[in-house]
Amino acid sequence: MSESEEARTPPPPTPTPTPLSPPTEQNPPPPQQPDPDVTYRIWPPAQPTREAIVSRLVETLSSPSALSARYGALPLDEAASVARAIEREAFASTGAAASADDDSADVFQAYALAIGRRALHAVQPRTRTAPARGSSPLGTPEAVDVATSLEFGVEKS
Repeated sequence: MSESEEARTPPPPTPTPTPLSPPTEQNPPPPQQPDPDVTYRIWPPAQPTREAIVSRLVETLSSPSALSARYGALPLDEAASVARAIEREAFASTGAAASADDDSADVFQAYALAIGRRALHAVQPRTRTAPARGSSPLGTPEAVDVATSLEFGVEKS
C-alpha cells in the first residue's frame, strides 16, 4: 500500500459501548455444617485399608527403607508373609483390647503402634530361639492396653 491509500482508508469502527448491566449479586452458599447425626469412625479399618497397610509393610520390609538400611531387606515372599502376620496380629490384639467406649482414633493409633513395634521386632536380629513350628513368626500376640499405649507411646508388654 502507498501512503495515499493509507490516508484514504477509514479507521476501524470503534465498538459501541453497551449499557452497563447492574452487577448480579451472587452470594456463595453458606458453608455446610457437619450433620450432628453422622459419626465418622476409623476403627475398625475397612478391608481395603488393611490391605493397603500390608502392601506398605511389604514395601518397607523388602525395599530400601530406614528399617532395611539398618537391619537388611527381607526377600519379597518372606516380607509378604511377615507383613500379613504383623497386620493380622496387631489387628487382633488391638481389637481385643478396645472397648465400645474407646475413641476410634485412639484405638487406631494403638493399632499403628502395634504394627510399628511388630515390624521392628520382625527385622531386628533375634537372640532368642526360633518359634515353634506352626506358631506365628512374631510370637503370640499380646493384648494392647489402649490407654497405656497412647499415654507412653508404646504398648504395654
